[in-house]
Amino acid sequence: MAMEYGSPAGTLDLHMHSVYSDGSETVEGLIAAAQGMRLAGIAVTDHDCLRQLSSIRAAARGAAVPVLAGVEVSAMDPATGHKLHVLAYGLEATPAGDGPLERMVDATLFARTQLSLWQAWTIMRAGETFDGRELSLDEAIGVGSRSTGFYRQHLMEAFSHLPNADERHQACVKRLFKGGGIADRTVDYPAAEDAVRAIREQGGVAVLAHPGQMDSWAAVPGLVRAGLQGIEVHHPDHSLADVERARRVAAEYGLFATGGSDYHGTFGKPKAVGCRYIGADEAGERVSRLFEDEVRLS
Repeated sequence: MAMEYGSPAGTLDLHMHSVYSDGSETVEGLIAAAQGMRLAGIAVTDHDCLRQLSSIRAAARGAAVPVLAGVEVSAMDPATGHKLHVLAYGLEATPAGDGPLERMVDATLFARTQLSLWQAWTIMRAGETFDGRELSLDEAIGVGSRSTGFYRQHLMEAFSHLPNADERHQACVKRLFKGGGIADRTVDYPAAEDAVRAIREQGGVAVLAHPGQMDSWAAVPGLVRAGLQGIEVHHPDHSLADVERARRVAAEYGLFATGGSDYHGTFGKPKAVGCRYIGADEAGERVSRLFEDEVRLS
């Protein structure tokens, strides 16, 4: 059963993506959308890179909507083999780019870019077409020109010319990239507890993202021991049961609650900024402090 949500006015959307990773919208566009929805605050949490944080903060200066510059770290649980994601807030990039989290995510981003280039080459070599068009690597790289890496979303935008949610686009993704398709490979991700430790060592706040979507529940005790501080309660792929379970986990382990749309623009399924959110009362003082600390970082 999906959880119903009303107007997001006055609430927080603490999870969305921009052109700096695998989103189709600029930071300025995300801020404008949030302002139109009358959100009280947002977080731009692009994947596996810290180099964009200063640019996000520059775009947010003077904006009517407060903005957190964050990161979504890709990881895995060695015990279960499940991939999981950790949101990180309150971070700064180091001058040399050699902080503990930076070293970790740079390796992931490099591997993902290599993989996406290999996938593009494989599709082109096989002569695959979409509506009679062959994939243009130049066009795909152009789609991702503002990103810190090269993603499957950039490749598929150039190949299909259709939004991610389109059924034909999704059928192509399933055929090529999943279930033993010709481009079905994945990246080796760092251990989740190591990711949480790296976030904390770099001065950040670690939050487990969408545990219901990725079945990350079993990892929670170890992540808490590693320094996890929050859990994403509200997410488009969370059922009512997931929301209630996340709330119970938060209470059991003393974690604060977050929530967000996980919006990727036309490159993802969520339809709009603010389609999932968390109220300021549920988010509480700890999230309020994130926004206060962001002023210092900006």
